[in-house]
Amino acid sequence: MNRELETQTALTIEKLPISLEENSGKTVNTVIHYDGRHYDLIYENVYIMPPELKKQEILFWYDQAIQCGDPVLELCCGTGRIAIKLAEKGLQVTGIDSAQSMLVEARKKSTQVEWLEADVRKFNIDKKFSLIIFPINSIWHLSSLEALESCFACVKKHLKPDGKFVIDALNPCTQESIEILCDRRSNLYSVYPDPDGKGTVVVTYSNEFDFTQQIYKQKLFFKLIGQEKETVEEMTYRLYFPQELDALLKYNGFTIESKFGSYARTPFASGSPQQLIVCRL
Repeated sequence: MNRELETQTALTIEKLPISLEENSGKTVNTVIHYDGRHYDLIYENVYIMPPELKKQEILFWYDQAIQCGDPVLELCCGTGRIAIKLAEKGLQVTGIDSAQSMLVEARKKSTQVEWLEADVRKFNIDKKFSLIIFPINSIWHLSSLEALESCFACVKKHLKPDGKFVIDALNPCTQESIEILCDRRSNLYSVYPDPDGKGTVVVTYSNEFDFTQQIYKQKLFFKLIGQEKETVEEMTYRLYFPQELDALLKYNGFTIESKFGSYARTPFASGSPQQLIVCRL
């Protein structure tokens, strides 16, 4: 671990709300990132997303929901970070995810939201929605044209005639994005207390990006402080460039009503960090 990474880790550990003692007789879980209990703790303490940005994100989605009305459907809802906030504002919200572990945690946190285990490529709900949201980078899980078009077909089937479909995805064309996506160095991702009381988990990451295939591979390295064992998990994502995503939406029956470059709803431009696309049928 380099000196800069050590400093970042030490400062992050100081901010943890609790400190758990290491239990050297136990080993790290072999599937961590998509374990709902770990997932929440990872992103509550994530180093790369400032708290103020999370607040702006929630405000953006609430504003969209107020404009469109309910019911609201969240695709890839995970453990409910966004859906629960919207439901607490009095909105009727349904969240779908294919990861059972995520939904177990979501159901523990809220009974206000309708939680459904479903694949975003082939879901069928007996309801139409005023707003369907695809939050931050979840579209990256759709790694082929077939998967994307299957998801879009489901969205069209479940969207009210005057409803809106809103996608949030990173703009991979900025200089900052390119530098991050291609950074193969070990960087700090998160530091959090293990949910099973095994100790403090340090998560680092490295990236790799294939420009020709638009495939982004992120490796996460999980390690309990004081132990040698390290678990490596690799996530593979398909990134979508601005003109490409606009065209895919058009040729799948959507009209782009507006496109923002940030949660502050600034107009999308070449230097915008995000693609926030508001569509209608």
